[in-house]
Amino acid sequence: MTDAMPLLYSVLGVEIGSINTRAFLFDVVEDSYRLISSAVTPSTHTAPSFDVGEAIYDAISRLEAVTGRVFFDHEANLMMPSQPNGEGIDHFVITTSCVPDLNLVVFGLLNDVSLESGRRLAYSTYTQVVEAFGITDRRALNIQLDAVLATRPDLIIFAGGTDGGANRSLARIADLALSALQILPRDRRPQVLYCGNAALADELRTSMDRYTNVRVAPNIRPSLDQEILEPAMEQLSAMVMEKVYEKVGGLQRVSALCSVPPRLSSQAFHRVIRFLGQLYDPTKGVLGFDVGASFTVASFAGVHTSVLNTFNYGLGEGIAHLLERTDISEITRWLVEPVSDDDARDYLWQRSLYPLDVARTPGEFALELAATRQLLQLAMRDLQRRSALPSTRFEPIVISGSALNRTVTPVQSLLTILDGIQPLGICPLIMDKHGIMPILGAIAEFNPVLAVQVLESTAFTNLATVVSVDSKARHGAPVLSARLDYPDGSFMEAEVKQGTIISMPLASGVSGQLRLRMLRRGEIEDISVSNEPIRVRGGVCGLVLDARGRPIKLPSDDTVRRARLKEWEFLLGEK
Repeated sequence: MTDAMPLLYSVLGVEIGSINTRAFLFDVVEDSYRLISSAVTPSTHTAPSFDVGEAIYDAISRLEAVTGRVFFDHEANLMMPSQPNGEGIDHFVITTSCVPDLNLVVFGLLNDVSLESGRRLAYSTYTQVVEAFGITDRRALNIQLDAVLATRPDLIIFAGGTDGGANRSLARIADLALSALQILPRDRRPQVLYCGNAALADELRTSMDRYTNVRVAPNIRPSLDQEILEPAMEQLSAMVMEKVYEKVGGLQRVSALCSVPPRLSSQAFHRVIRFLGQLYDPTKGVLGFDVGASFTVASFAGVHTSVLNTFNYGLGEGIAHLLERTDISEITRWLVEPVSDDDARDYLWQRSLYPLDVARTPGEFALELAATRQLLQLAMRDLQRRSALPSTRFEPIVISGSALNRTVTPVQSLLTILDGIQPLGICPLIMDKHGIMPILGAIAEFNPVLAVQVLESTAFTNLATVVSVDSKARHGAPVLSARLDYPDGSFMEAEVKQGTIISMPLASGVSGQLRLRMLRRGEIEDISVSNEPIRVRGGVCGLVLDARGRPIKLPSDDTVRRARLKEWEFLLGEK
């Protein structure tokens, strides 16, 4: 703890989701920040309340009941700062993924340059790209204009032109945007983010300012071989937050209490992943997933790069979008017990309509885990399609979201993550079991010490370190020999067969020395496996050796497939 940072520094964080609102209390315990407690209540941004303040008050009141501390005065006002008698709190932060549907249109020049960068910028937040226009668009001008008007955009990203580059082509594209702004009703005109050629920024801002609010950010493609998104991402997030203030009742009112303005959960989550990306293996990078009810956030960060992607499918209302992109058989294939495609589809559609419902039977719970697997697989495919990941090797993978935290066993969580993401190499898996990553990202803006210390605490679960083997050997053939040396001098040896997954005991917080020897041609890391020991850390599922191949191929025969799924659970210790 630095001298500049007060030791007694309580922080109350509230995460407003589309389904639930969660409150978290952080305080100092034995000279170190810890998560003290959390509480959850249904969100109230929709009928009949249309005011997030009610859920915030309810969640904090439940936190009062759990902790025995008092946060509100007799007039139901939040007491800030904390009082000498321990009542109240010192800081208050809000993050939100409760975002209305927002349509976004991208204007640029070349499809594979500024337009592609504009799309990547749009992917970083809770919006849907509904149209894109560039100089290679062969549609007639009136058809393009009709297309803009038909999308009824909420936001426009205007990119294009390297700094000091083409002006005339960019001006032609600007004429199309200006025409659309003039025709649209004043109350339906989208805000504009200009992030193109800096030489034209003032001119285009002046011409568009007569019709709508225009923000200017540094050029996202200052040169053909350089892309810089971060400054524009901050501006775009601020524009989305303005839309949230307009359409989510009560948020503007409670924001006056916050130590920093309310943040989008995706941006706050990405802040933590970027921090972790500076700490781990620079040759790999950190991958994070925040699986919500309406959106799924994927964040990747290494020493020199970071990428944020937001998808409009989730495990609540977002199941509808997941089913639109997925054949139901891709979900039911992960089920151990037989369920018809129609029954599975009906149940998942019901979950999308009534996202507050919870699974009541083992079969329903297994179906939700199967949907989570497919969601993660779809997200990985979309990330690869967007060229957002340099490889499929990560250190570590961090998973947040309630889907894997509701009465699920560690083995079920582990298999769901591995089956969905299918990483290669040697990778620790970490679970954010309380869903506090976005809140920590917001708190880090004014108290980074708290964020770091809570990240290192028991608020996070080390599931396992996983060694994934990619081999083309026949099923059942031995592919890997492993020896794990423990700190007390004992050791354990294991042989792994193709198509299987096993666990070697290694407790959380304990490090061991792992020696690997390939018995068949295959790959674990980019470099060949040598006799040098590899330091690995344990988890609640130990050290896991996964030799099921990449991609995982399930047997086509239903009986054989279900037996294989049961075998994998059994080999990892699931009863």
